[in-house]
Amino acid sequence: MKRGSSLRLRLLFAAALGITISAMLAGTSLLLAFRRHAETLANTELEHSFVQLAAGIQLSPEGQITSQANLSDPRFERPYGGLYWQIDETGKPAIRSQSLFDDELPKLTPKEKTFSVITGPHDMPVYVLRHLLQLTSETGETHDIVVTLAVDSTDIDSAQASFKRDLLLGFALLAGALFAGAVAQLWLGLKPLLDLQRALATMRSTGASKLAGQFPSEVQPLVSNLNELLAAREQALERARQRASNMAHGIKTPITILLAAGEDLVDSGQEELGNTVIESANLIREQIDRQLARARMASGHSKIATPLRTTAGRVVNALSKTPDGERLHWQIDIPTAAAVFVERHDLFELLGNLADNARKWAKSRIRISFDNDILCVEDDGPGVPEEKLEQIAKRGLKLDTKRAGHGLGLSIVTELVESYGLTIKFERSSLGGLSVAIAKSENFAAASSLEN
Repeated sequence: MKRGSSLRLRLLFAAALGITISAMLAGTSLLLAFRRHAETLANTELEHSFVQLAAGIQLSPEGQITSQANLSDPRFERPYGGLYWQIDETGKPAIRSQSLFDDELPKLTPKEKTFSVITGPHDMPVYVLRHLLQLTSETGETHDIVVTLAVDSTDIDSAQASFKRDLLLGFALLAGALFAGAVAQLWLGLKPLLDLQRALATMRSTGASKLAGQFPSEVQPLVSNLNELLAAREQALERARQRASNMAHGIKTPITILLAAGEDLVDSGQEELGNTVIESANLIREQIDRQLARARMASGHSKIATPLRTTAGRVVNALSKTPDGERLHWQIDIPTAAAVFVERHDLFELLGNLADNARKWAKSRIRISFDNDILCVEDDGPGVPEEKLEQIAKRGLKLDTKRAGHGLGLSIVTELVESYGLTIKFERSSLGGLSVAIAKSENFAAASSLEN
């Protein structure tokens, strides 16, 4: 079974294999035991008949062996009745039961009593019991004779076949019951893992900070460790954000001073040195803004659905107060109940950068829409040539160097989108400018949700 396959299937396969092997071994053992028992009964039956036959063997004064035995089983008297006896003496004709009719059992001279299987009348297998006897005549002459009794193995074979059919049926029912019990045991055994999976899904959908629920003692340590890990991760993430924010804000003042010093140098006639200082300060600020934006990003997972229309309204309200934003018509086509599982700060960062980029290029109109679970920001600006659409999200790349900014907005948007497992697509808008659409990564054309 290949790696990564289902644990349930592995356990079911192991249970089925174990049950099958056990049933085969048990069935084979029972069949062999039945065969030995049947052979023992046949041997006992032949021993009983031998006693009756041996009691009737007589030796005449002339040395002729005769049998006056009156065997109780009528099969000895019926031709090919299934029970046979034969008395052999070297050099003399054999004395046979009437059941042998015109057949004769193979002649062998055993050294002692033997029980075996040979070919009997009509080439059918028979169980035979042979005894070596010595008779002494009145003249003192010793006669060695072999007494052979045989019984057809047909009855034993038939009984064994019938027993085998019943055994197969019984073991099939037993194996089915055992497998059903294994399935039930497996379901009960793995149920805590299913409960843990549901608890994780509930935690993500409800915004809970830890796993809740009652779990068996074997699973509870895992749940406790996960809760501790989640708490530690949340604290570490918050501390990292706070440190990055503190560092960025702490450096902003020295950068402002450097920019002012650069401008003073330019005003005093030292343009080359002043421009170098200004350029270096802007590069530092660019890196700080980028790292601060990345620090504000969440982990790509959100436990709470963030209202989309409310966040878009805040972004539009802020940008519409800027000089460029006041002259534009802002259109928000988002249902009131629309919400996405994206952290509030991340969603504000994403919409803010997209709307701010549209503000810089729009002529008179910007539209923010959410339809078929696709978030779209469009403008009626000049748009982007087809061959440059794939380049506009690259870090620090500006297609128009005359515009203000560092070219980080769309790069930050791309990183945010990728962290949530979404896709971003740039194309020409129906308004004439650029359209930026965000959807789930599985199928952009038929995205079902922005939820992660």
